[in-house]
Amino acid sequence: MKITGIIAEYNPFHNGHLYHLEKARRETKADYLVVVMSGDFTQRGAPALADKFVRAQMALTCGADLVLELPVIHTTGSAAYFARGAVALLHNLQSVDCLCFGSESGALEAFEKVSQVLQQELPTFQKKLRAYLSMGCTFPLARHQALQECLSFPIPDGLLDSPNNILGLEYCMALQDFASPIRPFVINRRESTYHQTNLGLQYSSATAIRQAILEGSPFSVWSEHLPEAAAEILEHVLRERGWIQENDFSLLLKYKCMETSPEKLCCFFDVSEEMANRIHHCLNDFINYREFIARIKTSEITYTRAARGLLHILLNLYQPDPYLSLQELSPYARVLGFCKESAPLLTQIKKTSRIPLISQPAKFLKKDSLLSTHAQAMLKQDIHAANLYESVLAYKRNTPFTHELRRQIVKVSKTGF
Repeated sequence: MKITGIIAEYNPFHNGHLYHLEKARRETKADYLVVVMSGDFTQRGAPALADKFVRAQMALTCGADLVLELPVIHTTGSAAYFARGAVALLHNLQSVDCLCFGSESGALEAFEKVSQVLQQELPTFQKKLRAYLSMGCTFPLARHQALQECLSFPIPDGLLDSPNNILGLEYCMALQDFASPIRPFVINRRESTYHQTNLGLQYSSATAIRQAILEGSPFSVWSEHLPEAAAEILEHVLRERGWIQENDFSLLLKYKCMETSPEKLCCFFDVSEEMANRIHHCLNDFINYREFIARIKTSEITYTRAARGLLHILLNLYQPDPYLSLQELSPYARVLGFCKESAPLLTQIKKTSRIPLISQPAKFLKKDSLLSTHAQAMLKQDIHAANLYESVLAYKRNTPFTHELRRQIVKVSKTGF
């Protein structure tokens, strides 16, 4: 049995993701594809367009065999923390052979050698980095120059600054740090559309598709950029329940910031002292969530960093312990959905996994459960985040609220569902 892992957000699942799944299965000769996917909030510090069960259904219908949820503390972290949490989860399953990720540029050799220098923090590299910084170079330029002098080949264009390449390097660094037997595998993206804001011809970015939907574009405009089955699932959910954006959480965020002192704000994940002081300084000018992110942003605090910090305040996510063991880093695998024909995959993972496979979270919150106190606290964070997302969505659309512990995992048949 050959198992390939994929780390994704699928916000939403589009033609580029389908290409990646199909290419990953074919190129790695995988019998099964296991996807570790973000929950209801994403790495850019915003709510997902559709909830995690909807996005899991889209992925399963289009070729994935099993979708697992990445815990929210990893999902909403920086690229390094996102990558380490996801790679740790795949590693702890003790069944995954390959980790397949997309790249804007660069072959696997470049990823492995560059990540090795960065991960090992070689003295030669550190000395050269300090030298370039002392010459007045910006950090990205200094790092590029120092790395280039430590390598025997030219660094491919975009390897250090393109979004998927950055995550790819972090995946490779995590695999090396964990001494994982999982082998990285690179698939070049068909088009460099990441974060492109306009719809393309065949392959469009998730950003462009979300923007088209949020602007009220008809189904016929954006649906052709998704696989047919995924488009139908998404269209049905958006019609029945709609969607939510950052601004739907505006009052909740303002309340949280008002009731918390700057000293306590610093305890939240990704919130520095400078950011905490800016939050309190700008509160009287609060208009809405998105506008507040822009106000918090400075030359030292990027927009994405501000968005993540504010989201962590909203979700009560505190600074994680930097010294967690590999098993504590991702202490469980929450199942969002699976293909019925993939039962042998689940059987295999249950035999080998060092962490429990969770399909009914309520059972793992009891005192006599298999989860440690730390793992239960992480699971409660996931449940709280999901309930907050569901509460806002239900309130906005005047629809019934469904508690996270009552949600059913998605089961899809490859012959229909």
